[in-house]
Amino acid sequence: MNKRKNILIIVGSILVTLIIGILLWSKNNSINLSYEEFKSLTPEKQVEVFNKMSGPQIYKLVESSDENWPVTAYDLISPENAKETIVLFNNNGDIHFNLAWPSYGGFLPESIASISELTGQLDVSRDGGDGGHSMSFGRNANGDYPNDSERSVPKTSANIRTGTLDVDKYNLVAEIVTNTNSQEDNLSALKDMGYTDEIANRFISDYTSWLTRDEVSGPNNIDDGAKLAGNIIESRYGYYGTTAPWIVSDLNLVGGCGQLETIFSWGTLCDSRLIYNLGTAEIQ
Repeated sequence: MNKRKNILIIVGSILVTLIIGILLWSKNNSINLSYEEFKSLTPEKQVEVFNKMSGPQIYKLVESSDENWPVTAYDLISPENAKETIVLFNNNGDIHFNLAWPSYGGFLPESIASISELTGQLDVSRDGGDGGHSMSFGRNANGDYPNDSERSVPKTSANIRTGTLDVDKYNLVAEIVTNTNSQEDNLSALKDMGYTDEIANRFISDYTSWLTRDEVSGPNNIDDGAKLAGNIIESRYGYYGTTAPWIVSDLNLVGGCGQLETIFSWGTLCDSRLIYNLGTAEIQ
């Protein structure tokens, strides 16, 4: 009887020790940092901590941040797939949250070309804010704008902005803004085209900002994709091509629509009338 009692005491002690160990391990390995605490870490530590986080932890961290657009703007991004769909992106030392879009700005590498090769007018549409530089172009055979799956955008539906891009005039403006003349000369040339001081300065500011964007200067950028496909293109005008599919976790976005990456933001293109016939449309 005493022997059995001693065995039970030993087994009980082992179980208590295991439970305490599990609780301590769980406490030491749980990651419940606030966004402020996370950003106070060194860049190397941020990467280490982020890589250890679960999907729900990543989702909560991003949602509570001031860079929460990956979870607030796209309803197909969830706590369940956040581990696969959200990344901590390092663009030349600037570390921030981003969606794990397909590489090369979401373009199929073999499709990437310079906007300078295009002419005429294009139907364009954008799902996103004024500050973005990417947009779809063209319509489907039935006249509809490409849906979110064709755009490789993780949303179930969207109200998009639409318009017509004057490609010829865009290329003229892009050539002025990106040439090697002084900024004063470029501003003068833009004003000679009829643009106000404000719009002329926005053209130059947008281009300067565009050069630092993830898809332009970060790892696996659009130009990297073009070179991968064996194409050397004149990137200073921006890019056009076809969206790549995005298949990750529970997302299965087909891609395949026309895509532009302009050197000016959507807002500036519209305010300068390089995009006109403005309207809206609902897509699924």
